[in-house]
Amino acid sequence: MENNSIEILRDFETRISELKQRIEALEAEIAAFRQKEEEAAAAPVEEAEVDVDFNIDVIDIPAPAPEIPVPESDLPEDDLPSPDTDLPTTEDLPAEEDLPVVEAPVEEPPVPEVPAKAEKKLRTVDGSYAWQSALPGMPVKNIRSAISLFDRALFINTLFKEDYALYDRTIGDLNALSSTDEAIDYILEHFPDWNLGSDVVYSFIMALRKKLG
Repeated sequence: MENNSIEILRDFETRISELKQRIEALEAEIAAFRQKEEEAAAAPVEEAEVDVDFNIDVIDIPAPAPEIPVPESDLPEDDLPSPDTDLPTTEDLPAEEDLPVVEAPVEEPPVPEVPAKAEKKLRTVDGSYAWQSALPGMPVKNIRSAISLFDRALFINTLFKEDYALYDRTIGDLNALSSTDEAIDYILEHFPDWNLGSDVVYSFIMALRKKLG
């Protein structure tokens, strides 16, 4: 057992010595390589000679063409005035105050045409009625205030056939009118069956006239 261990140790020592020798040889090669590089860098660089051929072929340049004389009759006439011609001076020009003033026309924007409002043709009342000439009394600002509770119930039951909504809508439309003629035209258009000579219609129209005149 001991003999085997001794042999293994010897084998290791042998290999280690071989490796040391190889390392020394590599270091020597590296040192020689570095020395060669340093010598090459320190050596002067020799300039290479360049052969230049100065033999240049001479190019034959043609001689200029001879000038051909042109007769004076063929030359263009000079448009410049002759020395004897009197040129205009600043004294011959008109003064600024003598120059006509030209005013640029001012274009006015077109005025849009407003279509004429067609006048409504009122209906003609046939006959003569008392409410046309009677005095309406004290003027009011609202037709509703000119109608008493009794008259309102009478109008709704007789003229508007117990339809309160129709009565209220009609009073609102008549309040928006501006004349009695328009109110009569409204009545003829919406209530053609009313008897314009009856007492109840007389009372209704007289209430309208207190507002519309």
